[in-house]
Amino acid sequence: MANSLRRNSFSEISTITSHCRRCQLDIESDPQASGRGRTRILCPFCGEFLFRPNVTDIQQLKEEINKRAKDDNSDHGLSLRSRFSRTFNRILLRRQNMLNNNGKTTSHRRDKTITNVKLPSIEHKKQLSELKNKDKMASSSLPMIATAISMPSINTHGFESFQCLVNEETSDTNQIFTFFSIFYSNFTYMMQSLTLNDDKKQIDWKYLQTIHEYITNNSDTISRLILKTIASSCIREIRPSEHTIEGYTILMMAPIFDHASNNHIFAHILRRISHFADHEHQEIISILQTLPVEMFRLVVRRLQTFVALNLFPSRLDNSSSTVANGWWIPSAIRTLALFNHANEMVSGRKIPLQEMVIDSLNCIDEERDYFEWKNRKSRGVIGGFTFCQYPFVLSINAKRTILKRDSEQQMIANARRTMIQRVQNKQIPNLNMLFLNLYIRRAHLVADSLAEVTKNREDLKKKLRVTFVGEHGLDMGGLTKEWFLLLIRQIFSPDYGMFVYYDLSGIFWFNGASTDNIREYHLVGILMGLAVYNAIILDIRFPLVCYKKLLTPAFMTEQMARLSKIKVGIIKPTLADFRTIRPDIANSLQYLLDYVGNVEEDFGLTFEVSVAQFDTSVVYSLKENGSIVDVTNENRNEYVELLIDFYINKHVSKQFEAFYYGFHSVCSSNALLLLLPEELEMLICGMQQCNLSSLAEITKYENCNANEDFIKWFWQVVEEMPSDKQRRLLLFVTGSDRMPIGGLTEMTFKIGKISSNRCNIHDLLPMSHTCFNQLLLPPYPTREILKEKLFLAIENCEGFGIE
Repeated sequence: MANSLRRNSFSEISTITSHCRRCQLDIESDPQASGRGRTRILCPFCGEFLFRPNVTDIQQLKEEINKRAKDDNSDHGLSLRSRFSRTFNRILLRRQNMLNNNGKTTSHRRDKTITNVKLPSIEHKKQLSELKNKDKMASSSLPMIATAISMPSINTHGFESFQCLVNEETSDTNQIFTFFSIFYSNFTYMMQSLTLNDDKKQIDWKYLQTIHEYITNNSDTISRLILKTIASSCIREIRPSEHTIEGYTILMMAPIFDHASNNHIFAHILRRISHFADHEHQEIISILQTLPVEMFRLVVRRLQTFVALNLFPSRLDNSSSTVANGWWIPSAIRTLALFNHANEMVSGRKIPLQEMVIDSLNCIDEERDYFEWKNRKSRGVIGGFTFCQYPFVLSINAKRTILKRDSEQQMIANARRTMIQRVQNKQIPNLNMLFLNLYIRRAHLVADSLAEVTKNREDLKKKLRVTFVGEHGLDMGGLTKEWFLLLIRQIFSPDYGMFVYYDLSGIFWFNGASTDNIREYHLVGILMGLAVYNAIILDIRFPLVCYKKLLTPAFMTEQMARLSKIKVGIIKPTLADFRTIRPDIANSLQYLLDYVGNVEEDFGLTFEVSVAQFDTSVVYSLKENGSIVDVTNENRNEYVELLIDFYINKHVSKQFEAFYYGFHSVCSSNALLLLLPEELEMLICGMQQCNLSSLAEITKYENCNANEDFIKWFWQVVEEMPSDKQRRLLLFVTGSDRMPIGGLTEMTFKIGKISSNRCNIHDLLPMSHTCFNQLLLPPYPTREILKEKLFLAIENCEGFGIE
């Protein structure tokens, strides 16, 4: 009954078109169509009050309000929103009656001017009339949205038909406007147009690119038409159809959203997409996988720009801030996650991982975001938004900062715990209790390191400090770097037998035959964990698949670690993963898969594999009774999968398990969940490229300057050095031959001048302080002497003395 009263009350009220001055859009409100008698007061996109340009006469508005006021007495079933609408109209009428020439409203109760409500400044009544006529002409210049046209009467334009339609010689503006208004408001028509020439009903992306180019290269009238069409579609909430998923995906790609002024409408489309169900997101991912690379990259950059502009809005920008629209950024990031998932599922990726990163996020408080995400995760809180939920948008520098801050927090917590225990036991605290102190003899490097790590197992999460027995050196970072370098070099030596080096791939892999060195594998894992924990770069050449295994799982709680049934480091490897270790065997397996003849007769293989172990070879069965199962054309895929799984998982399971638990005994942090295998490799190994050509730009000088002759000769010698010599120089000065993640800009490099009155300057060698990345050079008289002495120093740069 109430609904019928509402319909009767508004049956005579015509469609009201309101105008938003911020969005520059006409918003239609049809009480008859809505069936609820509601009139839009606020813009659904930016939240501003709407202006009614089609109400040209105050008397007309007054009559309409009086009519609704009479209905108030007879209709008690109106909603609260309808009553609020009528009250707002009365207030609007009152303000228009009190409008003065300065664009301010005056109170009818007092003579004071109210300055907190600003209306458009109008100097003359004639100007008001011209403004209304201008808005009316702008609104009438655009065709009405064709949402009620029946599909059979519409001409569907394919690629060639569209090119004829927009041909400059035969183009019809009305037909072009009609096409775009229907194309962006009717998803069925949109998909019929884009799949007209494809029997498989696949989207013609080239056709869509042509449409986008036409929109970009033509006047703003087309863009405004499309914007109005999409806005009206969002307001009316397009009814779901079989092409809703494709439609919203294509709406997101419209070039009009490259302009920041249209972000309020773009945000609504992103919210619709982000709120789709999981199976609908899978459909979107399938569509995105078919996108051309340039279109894929263009939309990704549009989403990144959208996030950056709304994360740090300009004061001069009138767009809504994220404080008022807190769902804008989460909707964009969740939509960007669909692109990232599609990028990962494509073989070889459409765009590199670095292009998914939003660089402006380096300016946010990563630590606060991380600990908020960590606390929610630990409490099991579902919902909310943090950037750490979507780590693909964070740069490697941001993740390194998070990992460093998390490590520092754990170091401080462990040091505090140790101090409290000593105080409770009535022991005197000392400085050494705050560090993980290792005392190493150079002649017994591996044995002493293993013994010291085992003895100080409870202190692994403290700051590392190394002392070489019998040497006078205070560890400010340099001795720690040297200990890592020497220990890794000795453990990875082929004579030690723990790892096998393959010349074709240039990497090390676990020796499955080495079953007596399980403790040493645990030590290597601890070394890698300590390197990450203390921000030390190591020269380790593991394949990428090793870091995939190391992050499976990426984080283990204490309860999970107690369960012996949990298998760690078990992945499903691919032929591409295996090719990074043994490219020779991988090529043979690929040849087996591609072979067109009879595999069983021509190859004579069974489900067995022979592995060399020292001077003998051992045969392993890949499956039950594998020795009697022949490899055929039908089961060769299974044979390849089992062989790869044997080499990467089963054959090295014990060795890798000890290695895994050693690493995670130090780096048990939620921050590892943010890392990809490629990023973990970069954190451990740094950047492999070594180019010191721009090192002079960041160098600081002590007791000398860049214009002195011996400094100029030094940089000339560095530029002429081959890559291996530059690595030796980097090792001599910094204690590591790898460059940090951020390149040379992340380094500090100092050059100082030394001199001596006790001996000839020709007899002095360059010296270095690896703790401070400082090189000390004597002022040699010639370039040849400097080069000779420098090469001699960098080739003999280990230790503080000779035992």
